[in-house]
Amino acid sequence: MTHLCKRDREFPQNIVTSLYFDTPDLDQFQKSDDGHYEREKIRIRWYDDSVVEGGLIPVYLELKRKRGYLCSKQRKRLLVPQERLSGIQGSDTIINRNVIQETLAEFGYYPDGPLMTIILVTYKRIRFKEILTGARLSFDWGISSSLTAPWLGFGEGSLMLEGGIIELKDPSMAIPASLRSLRSLSTDWSKFSKYAFCLESQIERPGSFGRSWPSGRAQ
Repeated sequence: MTHLCKRDREFPQNIVTSLYFDTPDLDQFQKSDDGHYEREKIRIRWYDDSVVEGGLIPVYLELKRKRGYLCSKQRKRLLVPQERLSGIQGSDTIINRNVIQETLAEFGYYPDGPLMTIILVTYKRIRFKEILTGARLSFDWGISSSLTAPWLGFGEGSLMLEGGIIELKDPSMAIPASLRSLRSLSTDWSKFSKYAFCLESQIERPGSFGRSWPSGRAQ
């Protein structure tokens, strides 16, 4: 990708961490796993290179909506003490639950049931811009996850996914001509949810074939 794209000047590289929410019945996970036309994700996201402001770290409460392949995202920036972002486990929401509910209402979203923290996902990201079209891409790797919902999984702690993910962030959803050689990597080009895949990996029985490959390919 470095031969075909320019590195993003504003945010070239950082570590991304997301804390995902879902209902006790994992409604959002089931919709994503089933390929449901309408689906949402709720998460709190932060970055390792965020500027500390008086001992506070900016985090973003995000609502991501998908309608088929169309995607929209709403986010609100909030400041939290730095110590809240370490050792997250159990029901720790980082942000007060009332603030979460009020913000989601501002976004015009009202969950069908109570929201709980489910999984923490962390990965490294490099951002690019394709030279001819200006399409934005990112490459994510070192993707690890740990459950915060104690009734899920097998108590394994953090799991690491093999390989990496190339994400195209362009409204046309078309791979630019200059990047079509990436198909030679023999990977799958389709919609992909880190939340759904990481959670699926956590709740699959240890030793399952292909459990830790993002593309679904065991190599």
